[in-house]
Amino acid sequence: MRTKTLILPVAFLFLASPVLHAAEKDLGQLRQGDCSAPEPGVDLRHCDFSGHKLDGIDLAGARLDGVSFRNARLIGCRLQNASLTGADLKWANLTECDLSHADFDAADLFHTTFDGARMNQARFRRANLFGANLNEVEAADSDFRHAYMKDVALEESRLDRADFSHAFMQRAVLIDSSLRGANFHEAVLTGAALEQADLTEADLRKALVNGARLDNARLDRANLESARLTNAVLDGASLVGVRNLPRELRPQSEVQAQQ
Repeated sequence: MRTKTLILPVAFLFLASPVLHAAEKDLGQLRQGDCSAPEPGVDLRHCDFSGHKLDGIDLAGARLDGVSFRNARLIGCRLQNASLTGADLKWANLTECDLSHADFDAADLFHTTFDGARMNQARFRRANLFGANLNEVEAADSDFRHAYMKDVALEESRLDRADFSHAFMQRAVLIDSSLRGANFHEAVLTGAALEQADLTEADLRKALVNGARLDNARLDRANLESARLTNAVLDGASLVGVRNLPRELRPQSEVQAQQ
């Protein structure tokens, strides 16, 4: 059953994105590129870009699986539809890059900077995003399933319908971010900062939200079935139409009536 749970959403994503599906099919047919003059749409898996300054570079559709960009600077780059599975981008700077539909599955993104990037429908499954900066990004429909995101910064970002199910997001900072319809099923958000975040219709089933700050957050019509919010702070939070409100958040009169 677990295998089906992981495969079905990916298959659906491919069907919903014909361009992405075509790009995936073509990756195995790309010609080998020149590491000294990297181009979009070529196979660059044999290259090493560690420490390189590549501001504004266009590598859209390139195959970069396992490639090292450690400490590289790629400000304003273009990586749409590129494949970077298992790539090493520790401390790399991808500020304001276009990463739409890019694949960072299992990539090492330790303290990588993505501030201001466009990453709609990008994939970060099982990626290491410890301490990464993704402030003010556009990442609607992105996939962060099972990602390691401790201490990640996601302030003022647009993450509507993003999938964070099973992600480890202890002390994640999501202040004033839009997370409408996002999936946090069984995610760990212990100690997270979610002040002013918009979690309208978000799925928080079985999520650990202990000690999180949700001051003035919007949780309208969110699903909190079996979510744990022990010591969470929800001062001024909107809970209109919230589903499966946990016991600790119910008015005391309602709890006593059910005893």
